[in-house]
Amino acid sequence: MMSLSRRVLLGLSVSAFALASGLVPAMAAGEPLKFWIPLGLSGPIAITGQAQQVGWQHAIDWINKEGGIGGRPVEVSFYDDEYKVELGVAGFKKAVADGDVIFTGGNGTSFIRAISPENNETYKVLMSGTSGVSELVNTENFKYHFLAGTNYSDQVGQLLNYIKATHKGDAPARIAFIYSGTEFGRDPLEYMRAKAAELGIEVALEYETKLVEVDVTGAAVKLRNVKPDYTLFHGYAENVWPEIIRLSRDYGIETQFMGTLFGSHPEVVATVGDAANNYIGAISVNLLVEDTDTPMMNIIADYLKTWNGKPYTGYANVGYMQSWAAALVLREAIGNAIEKDLPLDGDHLIAEINAIQDLDTGGVYGTPIHFENQRVPYGVLYRYNIEDGKLVVKEETGWAKVD
Repeated sequence: MMSLSRRVLLGLSVSAFALASGLVPAMAAGEPLKFWIPLGLSGPIAITGQAQQVGWQHAIDWINKEGGIGGRPVEVSFYDDEYKVELGVAGFKKAVADGDVIFTGGNGTSFIRAISPENNETYKVLMSGTSGVSELVNTENFKYHFLAGTNYSDQVGQLLNYIKATHKGDAPARIAFIYSGTEFGRDPLEYMRAKAAELGIEVALEYETKLVEVDVTGAAVKLRNVKPDYTLFHGYAENVWPEIIRLSRDYGIETQFMGTLFGSHPEVVATVGDAANNYIGAISVNLLVEDTDTPMMNIIADYLKTWNGKPYTGYANVGYMQSWAAALVLREAIGNAIEKDLPLDGDHLIAEINAIQDLDTGGVYGTPIHFENQRVPYGVLYRYNIEDGKLVVKEETGWAKVD
């Protein structure tokens, strides 16, 4: 069986030869492999959805230029579900009705929960998506769904373990947990409480906001009153948490701000300015494009430089890199199934996902990966600072298996 590292290296060798010789790698010419991917291209998480779309477009372009998967090109259809579960479900059913779609995305926690029972019983299509809903580790309920990264509980656990390991002083660490009033935002609450109790961390404040909210005075006042050592944000993209940080700093609040995956987009952190200094984010894909000199990340850097309307900063968007990660995992699993002459249905493809071991993605993850409970259980913490007016992101911890 050809490992992804070998697939990547073969593709990179073709690319290197093409660059040296002036030739263009051959395009795949077999029967298309059809993907359908719903994204919130408009609505409250559009910044993430749009970045994910570009990531998929770039990754699939590269895959097709390197001969596709098993000599077959990938053909992708995007669908704007506006981050609305009813639109996502309707779009999914229409997309898979003909039976020729072998992979679909899954946009958001509510959508995944809504469609998985019917997909398990009727459609049996391989899925992956943007949501890191904690219960995805229940592989009976989410039989055909894989997550190309950590789930929300994993990310909260990364932050709590870091707090336990680094907190100074005799008194227990005190945290505030601020989250959006969505399924996404509330998802890791129970885990957070149990994990904090296990580690001897005091949860001094739990505070719920809207997903999109203009007046964040209430949250800042609560933080000023409670005076937590650490403040964790979860359940946001570009909204709410930046305003809370700015106002909290204006109030003179001293707390270590931290956040989970989608609250840690480099370009969003940069908009907060100096108030975001020392922010720590729990991440499951490599965002340090310029500082990671590996073959795949060099290719991704070249693609990022072609992104119209987005200046190249040397850092990647979370959603953009998630798409590359999922695409490379699919390239491996589908390629292995084609080599074995297996049907490209959900049962066989999820088996190939679960069979992946020590997968080298050329830097997209900072470590070789495998799947546990159909998710990638590896992550890193980044620290964000503004230096000389520019965002600087560095590893705060090394890549490690989540606990």
